Amino acid sequence: MIITEIFVPSFEKKYEFKLNENVPVAMVIDELVSIISQYERCELLGEGQTFVLLSSDKAQILSNVLTLFENDVKTGENLILI
Repeated sequence: MIITEIFVPSFEKKYEFKLNENVPVAMVIDELVSIISQYERCELLGEGQTFVLLSSDKAQILSNVLTLFENDVKTGENLILI
């Protein structure tokens, strides 16, 4: 498990998450969107809308098919969900 801070520009808020680094980023994104939607009581998903996870520390988009570990995401790294 890794602990990261995730910034969501649409809410202009940061959230701290403990994430499993051994699951594909696409699954992580789905979980993040679900949890944040519930927390904010607002639907983040739109028809045909897709989200990406970026590493603000490395200035790169994370591959959805790779795990967080394979994307070299470490504890304490700052991510952005857009």
